[in-house]
Amino acid sequence: MIVDGKKSETKMDKAQLDFVINELETKHDLTVAGFDTVVQAMHHILPDDVAVGSNLAQRLNSTDDAMLIADHAFPNWNVQIRGRANDKDGHWKCTLRENDSRDSDAYIGTGKSPVLSQAILAAVMRLGMAIHHDNS
Repeated sequence: MIVDGKKSETKMDKAQLDFVINELETKHDLTVAGFDTVVQAMHHILPDDVAVGSNLAQRLNSTDDAMLIADHAFPNWNVQIRGRANDKDGHWKCTLRENDSRDSDAYIGTGKSPVLSQAILAAVMRLGMAIHHDNS
């Protein structure tokens, strides 16, 4: 399996995945190495849906790239972003829902972070974990 240009056979358990989500939600200055761990975790959860091109870890701090991952993993899902821009410490919340007109979604992904792209990635990971867990 190729992750960000490197061969990877990494398997992650729920505690490790929860740790990665916690890092996304609490840190406002993840390093490329930190984002590399996020790439590995997302690839573990959504192996067919995460673009694993070269230098992905260097681009994950981009909101555009985070949205592309959400779109590729969950096409046509509703993305709700709420927050307050506040210098380096924003307060962002992202919710991924299959349908925004009903409250009967089987799965909802949520994420919060001082960095918008990281809130989106946390929501994608949570949603992928919920769906993957129920389908395994």
